Amino acid sequence: MNTTTPYPEPTELDARAYEDWEAWLGRDRTADIKEAYLARYGPFEDPQVAAWEADRFFPGTEGEERHRQSLLDEVLEPQYVQDRALAKQQRVLAELAELAEADGGPTFRNRDLALRGMVSELAVMLRLADRTVDARVGTAYSLVHQFPQTLDALQCGAIGFGHARVILDRGLNLGTPEARAEYEQVVLERAVEVTPGRLDRFAQLTAARLGATPFEERHKKAREERRVWVTECEDGMSQVAAMLPTVLAEGIWDRLTKQAKAVTDTGDPRTRDQLRADLLTELLLTGQPDGDPDAPHRAGVGIRGEVAIVIPALALAGDESAGPASMAGRGPIDMDTARRLAADADQLVRLITHPVSGMTVAVDSYRPSAKMRRYLRWRDGRCRFPSCNASPWRTDLDHTEEWQHDGKTEIDNLANLCRGHHTLKSIGAWKVKQVTPGVLEWTSPNGVTATDHPARWN
Repeated sequence: MNTTTPYPEPTELDARAYEDWEAWLGRDRTADIKEAYLARYGPFEDPQVAAWEADRFFPGTEGEERHRQSLLDEVLEPQYVQDRALAKQQRVLAELAELAEADGGPTFRNRDLALRGMVSELAVMLRLADRTVDARVGTAYSLVHQFPQTLDALQCGAIGFGHARVILDRGLNLGTPEARAEYEQVVLERAVEVTPGRLDRFAQLTAARLGATPFEERHKKAREERRVWVTECEDGMSQVAAMLPTVLAEGIWDRLTKQAKAVTDTGDPRTRDQLRADLLTELLLTGQPDGDPDAPHRAGVGIRGEVAIVIPALALAGDESAGPASMAGRGPIDMDTARRLAADADQLVRLITHPVSGMTVAVDSYRPSAKMRRYLRWRDGRCRFPSCNASPWRTDLDHTEEWQHDGKTEIDNLANLCRGHHTLKSIGAWKVKQVTPGVLEWTSPNGVTATDHPARWN
């Protein structure tokens, strides 16, 4: 633990000023308030009332301090309760994972399927995505089995869950139990004194020092996992993010900032953040890939992106009240963008939707087999497991009643399922039936039921 350097002794002038301040703030000011109160209300007759009134009206008294402390306690207590509950939840999630793996038996495939089945059941009960629950289970398992002291510190209130996540994330790749134990002890000593943000850099440096693999090798491996992804937000907006080497990421940020500043200097009214976003969009959408054969993105030359947009017919004709438009499998987008994309589209697909339920009832197409697949893709809009949002373009068309068991290849016996949930259904981990065309009722191995409805497009 770090020791605090003592403050220097005050000078005579400092001491005199301190005494004057104390006199004004404490004794003299309180006496003035008390005298004014007595002159207006008279003397206190009941000792208990007198004590209560003193606590309430006389600043700087013991009563005010007690009140302030009680407010602080009311802020801290829920946080302690939450941290203890989270610690308990980690232990329970880890135990559920162990039970599921034990049920799966000796083979890895069966253990994995049993674990995925447990995760899917929790996802339905918690109304969360499978990936979210799977990540939580993984975090819990790692804390219980690889960082037990961190979990103990969380349970007793010495650290918060943010500290625990930092310790886990930065130490998870340490190669040996001995290295993880030493790392955990060192970082925990710092964790009880600082915020998670300040702990993060210390944890990174400690892990780099104790890691068996040099940083350069780990960075080379991490660089292979660079990627770009999109997360949909609200109000027709989405977030584009990229995992890049830090030097390149900082260089991109610096260049955008300098360009934004140059535009601002010309009198442009946009904020610096707005300009960075607009410049990034312009560079990515209008810039052409390098023709160098050694460039990693050379294969991208000439490839055009394709986006499916759903636009109500009246909105396309100009009726704003008929909107909004939306992206297939996603949320709403602004009508100006939708109309512009529709104007530039090579072809339009006509969807006929029910005026009340919003369900797709028809999609025009020439070939029957393609028509059926297209209709189901638009009707479902995603994987039809209750907690999954996988794109319909990344799903399998599944017979609800298996084809080999006389299930018909008809609209009311087909639904789109991602590969993972298709497998869980095929092995019997979950049962499903279409109670009405397009409405699927799922039942877990433990009897948890959930109903999934088709996508709504308006």
